[in-house]
Amino acid sequence: MDYDFLFVQTAWKIMDELHRGSSTAEGLSACLNILCEALSCNQGLVWISDAVSDQLFSVAEYGLANHVGLRIEKGKGAAGSVSMTGKSILLNSREDRDFLSETERDIGLLENARLWVPLRTGYGVLGCVQLGRQDQDFAPDDRRIAERCSSIIALDLEEKGIDSLPEMFRRPLLSLRNVTREYENGDRAIRALNRVSLDVYEKELLVILGESGSGKSTLLNLIGCMDRPTEGQILVDGEDFSAPTEEEMTEYRRSTIGFVFQAYNLMPTLTALENIRFIGEISDNPMDAEEALSLVGLSERANHFPSALSGGQQQRVAIARAIVKSPRLILADEPVAALDYETGKEVLQVLQAAVKESGATLIIVTHNSEIAKIANRVIRMKDGKIIDVHINPNPLSAAELSW
Repeated sequence: MDYDFLFVQTAWKIMDELHRGSSTAEGLSACLNILCEALSCNQGLVWISDAVSDQLFSVAEYGLANHVGLRIEKGKGAAGSVSMTGKSILLNSREDRDFLSETERDIGLLENARLWVPLRTGYGVLGCVQLGRQDQDFAPDDRRIAERCSSIIALDLEEKGIDSLPEMFRRPLLSLRNVTREYENGDRAIRALNRVSLDVYEKELLVILGESGSGKSTLLNLIGCMDRPTEGQILVDGEDFSAPTEEEMTEYRRSTIGFVFQAYNLMPTLTALENIRFIGEISDNPMDAEEALSLVGLSERANHFPSALSGGQQQRVAIARAIVKSPRLILADEPVAALDYETGKEVLQVLQAAVKESGATLIIVTHNSEIAKIANRVIRMKDGKIIDVHINPNPLSAAELSW
């Protein structure tokens, strides 16, 4: 067998399929079929990593039935390990069954050989391709062909965006559909948002990036129910919330949203702890105010008034004030723009850690592209439109940022 010829032939078929313009899921399924047939595999799965939930989802299958939608925790079993390390795994014996995750064992693979190769790009690992053979082992050249073809698929996925695949298995916390927001300016209308559609999911860190006037703050105001759309639909937990009453807007903000702004907006006559406790007292399911202050590392400043706190400390109190409500969604509008570099990084670290601990979804609006590196997804805006949606398979810690 001429393996160089087989690779070129297989890669050409895959690239031809990827340029057909079919949906991402359909294209993945077709590419998996091409790869399995080229390597004489009788079973195959494509696993995609979901950066939000730290899970893998099976999104395409070959030689199997009803195995799309399976889940594996990242790092568990062969698929989870390959998706985390970016290194292929080959099991040529049924004796290696204990290495597999429970989900992989439940699939009922009976092949003598099983191969997992990463969907890897220069920016990270997007998931993996799992292949199975019934009658023969995988040769080294088989593995190289699978790895090289999977890299072609991964590069195409990265270019097109893969966030739509895990979304098939997660219900949005909030959705915007063709939302437009116009403001009157004399005898003309200013369109701040132009037919924007976006889904926001539980426990994700989403960064909305754009220059001044791009529409990012208008979008945040609609998400935070501080404004209503001129046209389009807003859904909360699948229910229409496009034209709420003032009472419904107030209740939504009170029970669901925590706010962190560039200006700290602390009440000057209340101590740090009292600022937090005041918000907790008007919430339905607050956490303990002292616990919230501890989460941001300011327990020793509990009895200090805002005037006795630095800017970074005041922003930490504002973060504690947002999370004390136990909100499902925290909105941060340029949270470090008024701070120096080192203090800004410290505040972002606190915000990132506090949100992870509380389990809330976090949306940060910023013009600073470096901050986008900590996000699960990055939304880029210009002239009132979303111009790019990028999923980040390997978000950084805020401590790793530099600007």
